[in-house]
Amino acid sequence: MNELLEMENRVLNEMRNVYRIKLQDRLQAALEKTQARSPDVAGLVRKRKAKLTLTTTLGSITLAAIEGYSPERKAWMVPIREAWGLAKHQRLTPALQRKIVCTAVETGSYEKAARLSGEWGVDTSDDAIRDCIMAVGNKALSNPLTTPCIDAAGPDDVLILMMDGWMARHRGEDWGSRLHAEGLERIHWHEIKSAILYRLSSHVQINPKRRVLISKHVVAVPAKTDPVDFGLRVQQEAMRMGMAKAKSVYVVMDGAIWLWSLFEDRFKLCATGTLDFYHASQHLHALADTLFLNDKPSASLWCHGILHALKHRSTRKLFRTLSELVAQPPNDDKTTIAAIKDARDYFDSHKDHMNYPAAAKLNLPIGSGSMESQCSQFQDRLKRRGQFWSNPGSAALIEVIQRHQNGEVASLLAA
Repeated sequence: MNELLEMENRVLNEMRNVYRIKLQDRLQAALEKTQARSPDVAGLVRKRKAKLTLTTTLGSITLAAIEGYSPERKAWMVPIREAWGLAKHQRLTPALQRKIVCTAVETGSYEKAARLSGEWGVDTSDDAIRDCIMAVGNKALSNPLTTPCIDAAGPDDVLILMMDGWMARHRGEDWGSRLHAEGLERIHWHEIKSAILYRLSSHVQINPKRRVLISKHVVAVPAKTDPVDFGLRVQQEAMRMGMAKAKSVYVVMDGAIWLWSLFEDRFKLCATGTLDFYHASQHLHALADTLFLNDKPSASLWCHGILHALKHRSTRKLFRTLSELVAQPPNDDKTTIAAIKDARDYFDSHKDHMNYPAAAKLNLPIGSGSMESQCSQFQDRLKRRGQFWSNPGSAALIEVIQRHQNGEVASLLAA
């Protein structure tokens, strides 16, 4: 072995043991001081000394704590656990939990997280890492944050909100079946509804062709969450992000009906809605493909003129063209007539969401690319090859990912 590598590893292990003993001594002293003034300890009967073994970032330590029976709770307890914010059977310290949580989020699987944790000093298993995620994730799910975010918008800020959904593989009702008979539901796809919020000032131009989002707040809810409940969650997070204080609020989304129903229900009175320009373009191109069969150059030229006017001037040319097509279709084909009416109805439902020139003057986004990017980040962790989630496992990890990405991972470990 390389002498430099061997020497560094040897000294690191020696000092790790030295500091492990020092940590154990200091914690024992703090434990005794806390127990001496604890009313919970004073109220115990049949007290006895119990070993409290914890796994820390420096290794395993064993403390001598007081255990006893609480007549008030009618149960045996170790009061120092509650004083330190430890669950009944928790062995991992909060500092170690934080390292494990961050490692599990940033790697592609619990197995990889276990291997990486061995590199930074703690040998553990993928099952132990999953148990940690489940514990802190479920705790977070039952204790949503209510305090304002660190990067919340103020009176001089513009708050941007985007929402969307993406699909993840879950285990179906017949997941454990070895049979492959028709009708068995071994795999089920569920939509994970997600959102991002950020201050407009966080979207910075780094060169003429590229903008970067330097700070954002993400939201995602477990599979099978009702859209109404998702809307409430996003509204609560928007309040944490300063929606009530911001100078203005802008919502940018694609044309999904359920998204705009949420906008009408939760944000219409306080925000301006914008239809994602790319999504509007897709609908117009779909109509052009029907109008100009086998003539892509003509279809592209037709779309370009309308979209250029839509983006830089107003919606007048778009709606004038649609009205003319409804009044005088290019042919009597039922498919063509249906496509024209569908496009007319679609754009009519978004006539108040396409003021792109005004958005450009205010330097506002007219596309939901930031939301698409965030969906990809979620999928990079939760939609890898061979991953099939249970609903509880997915829900816990999604909550942990949010807290981690939002810079609020410390809240996962708060007492």
